[in-house]
Amino acid sequence: MTTTVAEPVGTHTNAESTAYGWSPRVGLYSAALLGLSLLLITLWQSVMPDTAPPTAVRVVLVVAGVMFLPGIPVVIALRIPGRALSTVLAVSVSVSINALAAQVSIVAEAWNPLRTQSIVVILGLVACAVAFRTVPARTSSGPIGFARHRWTGRRGCELLALAVAVVMFVAAARSIDVLDAGHYGVIALVGPWYIVGIAIAAGVLVSALRARRLDTVVLGALTTVIILFNTMLVGLATGQTSIPTSFVHRGFISILAESHHLPSQIDARFSWAGFFALSAGIQDLTGLSDVTALMMWASLVSGIVLSFGLYAIAIAITGRARLAWLAVFLYHATNWYQQDYFAPQAMAMIGYTAIIATLFWQLRRAPLPPLTGDTRGQRIRQAISRTPGRVPGFGPGRTLAVGAVVLVIITANTVTHQITPMLTVLALAAFALTGATRYRTLWLAAGLIFAAWFTYGATDYWFGHLPSVVSEIGQVGQSVNAGVGDRLNGDPTYQRMQYLRMAASGGFVLLGLVGWSLWRGRRSWAVGGMVCASPFVLVFLQSYGGEMILRAFLLASPTVAPFAALALALLAPRLRRMFAPAVVVGAMVLVTLLGVLETTNRGLNTAFEATTRDEVAVTDAFIAAAPPDARVLSFGYAPQSVGVRRTLDPAGPQLFTVDSYDCLDDLARCADEHGPDYLYIPNQGLQMIALQYGVPLAEVHDEIDAILASGTYVTDVDTDSVTILRRVTEPSIDYSGVLGPNYRRDLP
Repeated sequence: MTTTVAEPVGTHTNAESTAYGWSPRVGLYSAALLGLSLLLITLWQSVMPDTAPPTAVRVVLVVAGVMFLPGIPVVIALRIPGRALSTVLAVSVSVSINALAAQVSIVAEAWNPLRTQSIVVILGLVACAVAFRTVPARTSSGPIGFARHRWTGRRGCELLALAVAVVMFVAAARSIDVLDAGHYGVIALVGPWYIVGIAIAAGVLVSALRARRLDTVVLGALTTVIILFNTMLVGLATGQTSIPTSFVHRGFISILAESHHLPSQIDARFSWAGFFALSAGIQDLTGLSDVTALMMWASLVSGIVLSFGLYAIAIAITGRARLAWLAVFLYHATNWYQQDYFAPQAMAMIGYTAIIATLFWQLRRAPLPPLTGDTRGQRIRQAISRTPGRVPGFGPGRTLAVGAVVLVIITANTVTHQITPMLTVLALAAFALTGATRYRTLWLAAGLIFAAWFTYGATDYWFGHLPSVVSEIGQVGQSVNAGVGDRLNGDPTYQRMQYLRMAASGGFVLLGLVGWSLWRGRRSWAVGGMVCASPFVLVFLQSYGGEMILRAFLLASPTVAPFAALALALLAPRLRRMFAPAVVVGAMVLVTLLGVLETTNRGLNTAFEATTRDEVAVTDAFIAAAPPDARVLSFGYAPQSVGVRRTLDPAGPQLFTVDSYDCLDDLARCADEHGPDYLYIPNQGLQMIALQYGVPLAEVHDEIDAILASGTYVTDVDTDSVTILRRVTEPSIDYSGVLGPNYRRDLP
């Protein structure tokens, strides 16, 4: 029999105000203004396409529409309290609905981004009108922190210090030449000003968390600065995204924007095209030729949005704002995985945190039947069968509506990413098994949605990969070896640097385990532990191209962070008994060292991941002008070459890579045997051969010289970032449009 509790008595009277995360009226007026602006631009583009608004204006408005409509009115209508939860939920709902609309339109071969946007915006405006009717006369959202009396000298000093840290960061980033990066990564290039900037930010962090009254303005600004330091160093140095896979996604998006349908048997990632379809719509609506301009800033934006979800989870688990902020900082201080870039994973991660944060919030607020069994077995059976009450103030209809909103996010994640939906099923099952949610069958609904999409929408994937997927189930050793062992190869110094990454991830999880073990007996203890462990269950299912063990650590981090913060909080009473100035200085030094370690870990692959403007421009020009059916041997994976011509043009260039150690041992012979028309040699590829495969750069350059000495090939273009050799019988390609008229003067 299922254990239930009586519904809570109504908590609001006519004299009381209703709590919201943000001012509901300001939010609805802002959402309505945004929607009307988008409709006006849509009408403008339809009637006068030759005089459309500036591209920058369209980019800002379209991206804002995708992020906030119709999520703002939905969250306000549901009366979601708490700024962190309401923000991440509003963004997740908006992005999910827009992604689903784009996915439906491209699957149905009814691609029309203007029409799709107009429908979503109109629905958002209708939702605003409905939400206005639900807003009571008296509302409260708590002080934001902008009141005049809060602008103290301490706040001014801390904000000024953060501004100085940002200036030092930008100066340090602009002085970096990523082509000088080697086996130590970007940390060897940052210079002293960067370290000083980290130290200043560390000082502000210690000061802000020690304050008697937390200053959310300073802490919010500090979070943004930390994310800036962590994600934008290489981007500001190069003017490009720091993750080369972003260019593969750029190519996928251009393919959808050009063809208006999902291509088949090209790449399995098109089986989860929600993010790509959404981005293709943004590309069309903004008039951008591609999404390169958006890719550089994606990590910063996604990191900021994700922080709201991290805070919401942490405050629901710990109940203490100070620990919630500490959890956010701990997450970013160990987030070296670089999965917050312009990718489906980043979108799915935000959606996942919104789902988990919502369930933890309900668990904290709702009445929960106590476990009264005499034995552990009885208490476990009671936990499995119990059902929490409803959140005070939430009746049956609104509780059901919250569940429906969560299901929308689950559906969008299912058509966007392969791994996150499986994790969501496991996490929801953990809530159900521990009796920590009213949505006891939500895990089953999520599983059915995933199974349906995998059967219908992912046919390209399982037709080509089903045998390998089945064979990987239960092969834990293979998954771990692919994720860890296979990475400990190549350059010896680079190999040893990998241990720093392992130490950071292992130490973070170990700290979380300590905090979790000491949190025993609290209502979030059992389900929190199971949600933390859920990502590691995925290691039993498949290796995910050798990345599953790394993804497990990443996906566990949002729920590990609060428990890690709890572990550190246990040290606070002991530290208070020590000499206060020494504790403060020691904490600042420790945070600074942690920042340097995170920079080291995140930037370790800079040598073969950083992309320069020249590399993008030359590669784009090369792919566009290469002769029909040209055969190109690439020293590396050439992510910048993925796009419309290479994929959709039947006579497009055919790229193949150095595909064996035998080929690496004698590149000149390998080139002669393959007989390519062009050799594409980016610095990224050379550094990957040196660091991941252990072939010294000097030997690789000797091999290239031998290829030129054979007389079969000549240099067509040679920059610091990329060199292209052409067979003497093939036509030369003109790069003057991207390199200037004198680019050939240094060629032999």
